Amino acid sequence: MQDIFRFRIAIQTILDYKKTTITLTLLFMLISVMYAGMFPAFKEPLEEMGETGLFDSFSNFFGPATFDMATYVGFLNLELYQIFWMIILGIVIGFIAASIVSKEIEGKTIDLLMSNPVSRKQIVFEKFIGLIPMTLIINFGTMLAVIGITIVIGEELDFGNLFLTHVASVPYFLAILGIAILISVIINEKMKASITFIALLMGMYVIETMSKTVPDYESIGVVSITHYFVPYDTLKFGDFNIGSALILICVTTVCMVISLIYFEHKDITV
Repeated sequence: MQDIFRFRIAIQTILDYKKTTITLTLLFMLISVMYAGMFPAFKEPLEEMGETGLFDSFSNFFGPATFDMATYVGFLNLELYQIFWMIILGIVIGFIAASIVSKEIEGKTIDLLMSNPVSRKQIVFEKFIGLIPMTLIINFGTMLAVIGITIVIGEELDFGNLFLTHVASVPYFLAILGIAILISVIINEKMKASITFIALLMGMYVIETMSKTVPDYESIGVVSITHYFVPYDTLKFGDFNIGSALILICVTTVCMVISLIYFEHKDITV
């Protein structure tokens, strides 16, 4: 009998976020087109800024990529991937995931899920699985938009490196899902859970930034998941850091295992 309900929760989660997936995909495709499309207008001013040494003051924050900002790859990295990709999209995906279980508890609908012949662990696991398609569609949909606008404006970009960059994004966003779901099973209020995740991600971003700017704090960057995803290296050189990807996958796995065990023994009042 339990086989009948296998992955039904995951499928329902996919359907529940269908409109959200479409909206976010179109939004980030539009953002990528807008930012990439602006490059021709900013190319000469950026080259002049580079010649005057104005980029030097930003090098501690963004590393060697700062000096490459006058190129199309550098511009994409700093304007699109460093901010809107790693932080904004990370916050959006995490915000959704952090409420995936907590909203069921807060809304008193968790008892309906648990009344089906499925275990608590399966509920959490399938919620996680159900969010993966949304993440992948946004990720690779945006990649297609970048390819399209690059062809239109006639700039040079290694599409193989671009593809690798978006492949490297997958472990990063899976780690975000894992962390957010762990928060979701611990905190029963969806808004509080989502805000907690945002604070955590921003905190990790600040820690990673401090590790780059303050020599004494260089080693603390390893506690941040943003430390293990460097879009510039992949976009520019095609470097795919397997070690970093494995660490992010380990973070995802550990968070999910803890989530499954915690939720299995969680005292839920409905």
